[in-house]
Amino acid sequence: MPSDGVRAVIDTNVLLSGLLWRGTPHALIQQIRTGALTLISSPVLLAELGDVIRSSRPSCRGRKRILNEC
Repeated sequence: MPSDGVRAVIDTNVLLSGLLWRGTPHALIQQIRTGALTLISSPVLLAELGDVIRSSRPSCRGRKRILNEC
């Protein structure tokens, strides 16, 4: 169930780090998945995320991991 009070806008780099590795960014993603935080985004941020995923970074293996997580 989404949180009623805590909302977060997450930078693309933090989002990718949370999807690819463990640590603080991953813990933030887990809080969003459990509903402790509500993720706020915009078409611009989503476009940036798509551009980064399609670019040479992250690696092909990293892109597969991101797409499987989403």
